[in-house]
Amino acid sequence: MKKIRVVFDTNILVSAWFWSGTESSLVELAEDGAIEAYTSPRLLVELRRTLEYPKFKLEQTEIDGICDYYTLVLKIVEPKRTVSVITEDPEDNRAIECAAEAGAHYIVSGNHHLLDLKQYENIKIVRAREILEELTKK
Repeated sequence: MKKIRVVFDTNILVSAWFWSGTESSLVELAEDGAIEAYTSPRLLVELRRTLEYPKFKLEQTEIDGICDYYTLVLKIVEPKRTVSVITEDPEDNRAIECAAEAGAHYIVSGNHHLLDLKQYENIKIVRAREILEELTKK
């Protein structure tokens, strides 16, 4: 059986790093090779920018370490096309571009702009809890 391919939105990666729970369980599945998780250079830039927020109180070396970890766990694709489906926050389109390039089945997000879309082409947009429940049913 082909592995499920996912793109984790930045908010999922941040939650997975700082808190134990659904999001971290999903990243562990990717680390274990149970699912294939993808990212793109632009999503990694967004992750780095987010981790630099003062509220996280991270040193540059810690941010580097987190980004290095995700670079190892996630497969990196370079999207060849741009989409502009989400106009309220155009940066959210980067996750869609990455998922389309990776041939992903899911985008996992906590972002309402993406979640409201529900689906893009054949890519379902779901919350972490929804996909984890589906994966544990199998």
